[in-house]
Amino acid sequence: MSRVPSYLMLSRHSVWYFRLAVPAAIRSAVGCTEVRRSLSTRNKIEALLRGRVVLLNVQRAFTEAFQGKVPDLTNLVHRASQKTGDAGEGGVLGLSYQSDLPPKPKLSEVLKEYRTEQQRQKVGEKTLTDKEAVVRLFVRVLGDKPIDQYSRDDAKRFREIALRLPPRVGSMVGKTIRQLIADAEVTISETTFNNYIKNLTTIFTFAKREGYLSNVPFERLKIRAKGKVSKQRSRYTESDLSKLFSKSSYPRFEHARPHRYWLPLLALFTGARLNELCQLYLDDVEEVEGLPCLLIRANHPGQVIKTVASERVVPLHSQLLKLGFLGFVESQRSIGASRLFPELKLHPRQGYSKTPSRWFSSYRKGVGFSGEEKKDFHSFRHTVADHLKQQGVEEPKIAALLGHQAGGITFGRYGKDYKPEVLVEVVECLSFGVFLTDFNWLGPSDS
Repeated sequence: MSRVPSYLMLSRHSVWYFRLAVPAAIRSAVGCTEVRRSLSTRNKIEALLRGRVVLLNVQRAFTEAFQGKVPDLTNLVHRASQKTGDAGEGGVLGLSYQSDLPPKPKLSEVLKEYRTEQQRQKVGEKTLTDKEAVVRLFVRVLGDKPIDQYSRDDAKRFREIALRLPPRVGSMVGKTIRQLIADAEVTISETTFNNYIKNLTTIFTFAKREGYLSNVPFERLKIRAKGKVSKQRSRYTESDLSKLFSKSSYPRFEHARPHRYWLPLLALFTGARLNELCQLYLDDVEEVEGLPCLLIRANHPGQVIKTVASERVVPLHSQLLKLGFLGFVESQRSIGASRLFPELKLHPRQGYSKTPSRWFSSYRKGVGFSGEEKKDFHSFRHTVADHLKQQGVEEPKIAALLGHQAGGITFGRYGKDYKPEVLVEVVECLSFGVFLTDFNWLGPSDS
């Protein structure tokens, strides 16, 4: 039985790979720390033959690098697939076999593989749809090619064109890219473009992991923000909150649409994301160690969380208790509801938040916010984060409340979740002068 060389490895899909570390002295010239190529075969003997050819070509490339030349690693597998009956270009003396490697899958095919894997990992539909939309735009600009045929120049061309396109280009059907650019009154923001690159990098990195390509062409293609990241999305000032929660405009409690009353208040006193609140079930409101809390989790069909760190326990603020939130929860139980806001319907991509998001956008404009202000429902989350920061609350505690991964390895890997009795002190730091004692007149008890 033939021994498998150390430079060969078998993937979880039973496909053989060539893998060899690049010597530290030439890594800058080669451009990577490791050469990894799919040999596109599940046959061990075939992998041994192809691996020897790749090894010879890699050793040649390393020699070039040591001599101060820039080696070309792009055609290693292609060379290995040629007939190798002599020691000429790409050949190894003594080997004689013919093997045409299959072409790499197209970008659209890789996307399907990626979607299947992500669905197995319970990734939300909206997240997948957002990535697919960017890939469709990329294909629309550059064509649907085998994944390994997109070059750095292709990536730069996409940047040049994408930055001249209008927002929400996916909904504009029937126009060519050239027409969209010509008709654009406004173009996408730098943040949107950077999100494009982030999503494309995710797909191409997946393809690299699967052995379909060696380099991801989007490195350092993002645009540097001109201002601080903290200023890209605005928080609500106390003056803003006075407008949003004014007695003359804020919606009274309605049994048919209680989400309009409760969602902004819950967001302001928990920092939770809109869909995290919209998808709450009644059993997600319970006492934990003697404190009433919200359980942010994906415990029921239709519930999704953004990351593993998003699962958390959030103590309820005393202001929410004064406004009668627990009484509202009990009233929902008494009518046989299972969800906190059963009037909200599940959307395949936007979860339960589609209707509330549209309502709040309209409400926000109605009380005097312009479209130029970067203040939306998500700004409640920024408001909470900023308010706690200004109060001097430690960053790991803010991260625990908001469902972010703590930055340090001590907290992230070895630390346990904060207990509710610790986080309730953080929650109670949220004090906004806009809330007067007579705000209760809006609540369920007076409706």
